[in-house]
Amino acid sequence: MNEGRMLRVARSVDGRLRQSYFSLIGIPKRQQREVRKQALALDEKWERDQLKARDKRVRAAAAPRNHSTGVRGINLIYRPSPAFRVQVQVDGFSYVREFSVNELGVEKAWRAAARYLSECRGYKRTPRAWTASIPKVPKRRPKRRR
Repeated sequence: MNEGRMLRVARSVDGRLRQSYFSLIGIPKRQQREVRKQALALDEKWERDQLKARDKRVRAAAAPRNHSTGVRGINLIYRPSPAFRVQVQVDGFSYVREFSVNELGVEKAWRAAARYLSECRGYKRTPRAWTASIPKVPKRRPKRRR
């Protein structure tokens, strides 16, 4: 319709559409290159915002299951003794590791599991919300509902 005379930059961040239009109508080629660079820079900035918002959602999400610890990716399992299982997929690779509560103790096993999860996801440090919320580990396996 506009024969390539308009550029549109659009990204959805936190469920809101951000978009901006750049006109190439009536300007020389040299200035058109500058406008294209501005559009690419804006797209890269919005892409960083988009990734930041996604990481924030992933960190805040919780799995509402019986063996949930409140942190998505770390579950409390019993085989036969209790352990924290870290299970996460990053860039097509699956990471699974278990930290025994009997061997390490509840606090040390929890911190190790949280540290491993943050390393797998590529975080610079383990979020405080994770390390501060040590889940309670019952002595016995909870009975299953039928």
